[in-house]
Amino acid sequence: MVKKIIEICLKNRFLVIAVFSLLIVWGISSMKGVPVDAIPDIGELQILVYADWPGRSPKDIEDQVIYPLTTGLMGVPKVKVVRSTSAFGFGLVNMIFQDGTDFYWARTRVLERLDFAKRDIPSGASVTLGPDATALGQIFWYTVENGFYCAKHPQIAYAKSGKCPKDETPLVASKHDLSKLRSVQDWYVRYQLNAVEGVSEVASVGGYVKQYQIDVDPNKLIAYDIKLHQLLGAVEKSNIDVGAKVFEEGAVEFVVRGIGFIKTISDIENIVVDAKDGVPVYVKNLANVSIGPEFRRSALDKEGVEVTGGVVLMRFGENPLKVIERVKEKINELSVGLPTGVRIVPFYDRTGLILRAIDTLRSALSQEVIITVFVIVVFLLHFAGSLIIACVLPIGVLIAFILMRQMGVDANIMSLGGIAIAIGVMVDSGCVLVENVYRKLSEHQKNTNSVKIEPSARLDICIKASSEVGRPVIFALLTTIIGFLPVFVLTGQAGRMFTPLAFTKTFAMFGAAIIALTLLPTLCYYLLRGKLKPVEENKTAKILHSRYKPMLNWGLKNKKPIFLISLAVVILGVFLGSIMKQEFMPPLNEGDLLFMPVLLPGASLTQVMDVMQKQDIIIKNEFPDEVEWVVGKLGRRKPRLIPRL
Repeated sequence: MVKKIIEICLKNRFLVIAVFSLLIVWGISSMKGVPVDAIPDIGELQILVYADWPGRSPKDIEDQVIYPLTTGLMGVPKVKVVRSTSAFGFGLVNMIFQDGTDFYWARTRVLERLDFAKRDIPSGASVTLGPDATALGQIFWYTVENGFYCAKHPQIAYAKSGKCPKDETPLVASKHDLSKLRSVQDWYVRYQLNAVEGVSEVASVGGYVKQYQIDVDPNKLIAYDIKLHQLLGAVEKSNIDVGAKVFEEGAVEFVVRGIGFIKTISDIENIVVDAKDGVPVYVKNLANVSIGPEFRRSALDKEGVEVTGGVVLMRFGENPLKVIERVKEKINELSVGLPTGVRIVPFYDRTGLILRAIDTLRSALSQEVIITVFVIVVFLLHFAGSLIIACVLPIGVLIAFILMRQMGVDANIMSLGGIAIAIGVMVDSGCVLVENVYRKLSEHQKNTNSVKIEPSARLDICIKASSEVGRPVIFALLTTIIGFLPVFVLTGQAGRMFTPLAFTKTFAMFGAAIIALTLLPTLCYYLLRGKLKPVEENKTAKILHSRYKPMLNWGLKNKKPIFLISLAVVILGVFLGSIMKQEFMPPLNEGDLLFMPVLLPGASLTQVMDVMQKQDIIIKNEFPDEVEWVVGKLGRRKPRLIPRL
């Protein structure tokens, strides 16, 4: 079988080169399209269900909302564990599915069951399905904050005070309050970023949500003999637009509308609640109407100054680099529509971590290729032969990326590490085959005493030489692949961590096997020309042989010391391995540090905010050279997101 494949490829050399040219183009395209991240997502497949019931205690949330939801959702197929958490005003149900379950299939099953599970919850509670994202989906955090602007060029915002670079006009500080900044985030920035391809959700944090507030005077209610529910009903019924069909006049049809939506404070003040002796009683007669902040459970601080902001959550299966790039482009587009002096400033961007991780591996791969080519040149002393062997590496890596794209394996530090591990074995297959063809051709030149080899003879030699080592090369690669079979059967977090490495190593070695049987014999036919010096006459081989033979003879004569030294090395290795520090995840220099102090459960938002601002100021002032900025967050975002690992 192997001989037949080699023979067919050598007799159809143009077709082989054309196919591999297409594979190279396909591989480059796949390399650009494979999702790139720093580390693999080792979290379990979890679907979150959120329940909001404002103002209720955790006990009420648990008994009346979370418990009915949990019991109702237990019948979802392939669910491994159902967990729940209750807090003030909200709760969540965390459903963990079995390994191998399709993400969107699980969401569909939960959504179907959710209609059944919601039948017993109170009418005032709202239940929603969590975003289609994972714990690694929080890829981009930003603040919406005041900056500086030029009065003559207000469309550009600056970070620091000074003079306008265009006309040297002094810059003016922007003084928008937190409610204005939160409104900009909720009603402009968030909607724009939500529309970006690959974004699952954009959650807001910090600032104040504006609302109309009606402060009712109970004494006036008693004086006018009006119940509180009458006031609530009157306001609710007045905030509506109604339709009254149409009428015709002069052969023209007019649509009749009743305008009633509340737009200003006076609209609320002039709502009629009741009438006493023909005199209307307005809301302004019973209460004071104003605009104020909504009750909040979160805040965002930047170096001691409270700001507002948001977090971008990436959709499951998307490419983080591409999504972040599109988010940044959208921010540049929408910046022109921001209020005067307002800036969007990112403070967490995973792009740097991903690029540093990928660049480290890319550098290692490049160095390995260069060293491999150098060693081959030194030992073979034939540039064309070295080039033939070296082509196994880039083409094999491209084939691995093709298979990664087709199998849904992301490019991360583990999967690319598998390719790096496979490089040595990939080169071995090429070295064995090319060296055997090289030796056979050099022997033919020596026997015929002629440098020129006839095409038919060259073809027969290439077929025979490649066939001699083709089967051993394939079996050598297969034995290495079989050694990684236990990795494929790993489950849980270990399986999700190391399976990408096993996949990519297998892909790369599969590509090396295909190249060794098809492309390398073809390249040997074309490139191994000229005067070929026998391998035995190679100066490097002679030097190594002269050094190795005495060492081998000494080792054979002193078997006992060699055995004892080897045994001591094994024992020492076992001992050092037992005391070595062990970690599941490799350390990553992300460039961002998470400092998360915990206060007592009863601490108020005001107290926690005061502590956080002081800590942020101290960290920034104590380490001015090391710390670029400090951003603190307290409480929960709205809407809630997938918890981070």
